Amino acid sequence: MVLGALAAGILGTSLHAQVLYAGDTALPLGAVGALIFSAAVASFAGLWTRSVAVSAATGVLTYVLLGTFSLDIFSGPLIVTGTSSGLDLPVVTAGQIWLFGQSLATIAAVLVTAVVLRSEARFERASAKENTLPYGTDPGYRPGPEPLS
Repeated sequence: MVLGALAAGILGTSLHAQVLYAGDTALPLGAVGALIFSAAVASFAGLWTRSVAVSAATGVLTYVLLGTFSLDIFSGPLIVTGTSSGLDLPVVTAGQIWLFGQSLATIAAVLVTAVVLRSEARFERASAKENTLPYGTDPGYRPGPEPLS
């Protein structure tokens, strides 16, 4: 859980500032990719442990890490969410998408984990009912010889 949150936070922060330009329009595809990666890591953690709570905790820990990265404690923030110049830079948009979109990625990961675990449990219940045979109805059952009196 903690390892997944660290991986999603560090690798996603490295990826989020990648901006693709289509003419004069900046497309923050790195931030979108980072959110997809973060949701996938949180879903994987929840499915690996078979727990929706672990999926949620991984997403929340990632969000806390991103909040730390957006503070000015590393001689400048690693996630830029605003500038004092008032310019609307593409990296600022990417930073806002990455930081605030993490909550939506966590919700998506929790929902995916819950749906998969619920359908798996439903399948296991259905297959357990099918494999259970009442006593004496096993097709391979052969009664033993009658006891001699």
